[in-house]
Amino acid sequence: MIKRCNNGHWYDTGMNKVCPHCKRESEKLGIRLDDLEEDDRTISIAEAGLSLGEELGAIIGNAGNMPMPGGMVSESGDDKTISFGFFGMTAVQPVTGWLVCMTGSERGKDYRLHVGKNFVGRSPSMDVVLVDDKKISREKHCSVIYDPKGNLFYVSPESGNLVYLNEELLETSGKLEEDDKITIGDTSLLFIPFSRGNRRWEEEK
Repeated sequence: MIKRCNNGHWYDTGMNKVCPHCKRESEKLGIRLDDLEEDDRTISIAEAGLSLGEELGAIIGNAGNMPMPGGMVSESGDDKTISFGFFGMTAVQPVTGWLVCMTGSERGKDYRLHVGKNFVGRSPSMDVVLVDDKKISREKHCSVIYDPKGNLFYVSPESGNLVYLNEELLETSGKLEEDDKITIGDTSLLFIPFSRGNRRWEEEK
């Protein structure tokens, strides 16, 4: 649920027990968390007067240890990503293609792909989230990669997980073509590229 602390910060109580903004400030000033008073009033997005995009941005912005979907640049040593890179700083990462679930518990859903690695797993922090298939790893079962320089797509197993491309077991990365089928767990995903041939996103100057 979304809460507003006494200092006017918005945060998600499902991810933080206390306001993360106030917590950071208290750590800087040496104030104990017990000294912070929290506003227990929960409100709806409509009451807050925020758009859905602003609300999601506030939630995502507070997830300090969560990889940002659509993030572009990865820092070595952890999974932290930031939302600027090849296309410059932008609120929207250009879509490069889609995965469409053809079989499994989420049949009919589609998933946007962006530049770089798109991690697939059951965790909400993944780029492609397949919650209900328990045979799929929670974190990074595999990745679908878009290379903007070559304008090419690849699928790669992660951490030794089983991934099939057109019914063939992948031991290393495999190149993706339109209508290729990726199978993980009980789920089959159809690959549909947006960026292909002469159609590609150019780097912003």
